[in-house]
Amino acid sequence: MTRCPPEFGPKSPMVNAAGWVVVALGLILGALLFRVVAQRSRGLRWIFRVAVIVLGLAGMAVVWTGGLVLAVGFFFLRC
Repeated sequence: MTRCPPEFGPKSPMVNAAGWVVVALGLILGALLFRVVAQRSRGLRWIFRVAVIVLGLAGMAVVWTGGLVLAVGFFFLRC
């Protein structure tokens, strides 16, 4: 993590804005994924429902992390 060389010039604010849009989309999609999983798990026995909801939470965390990693890798730390 070093500074960008001066010859690249200042980064456009639109690049950072696009990065924040990617982060927001990751958060929204992760929350929607969990909501769908929780709703679809209704009617299951409680032990299976708990397992499905835990997997839904893990999926939500993966989508959130993926959105953050994409934003950092392709928008925030690019010169």
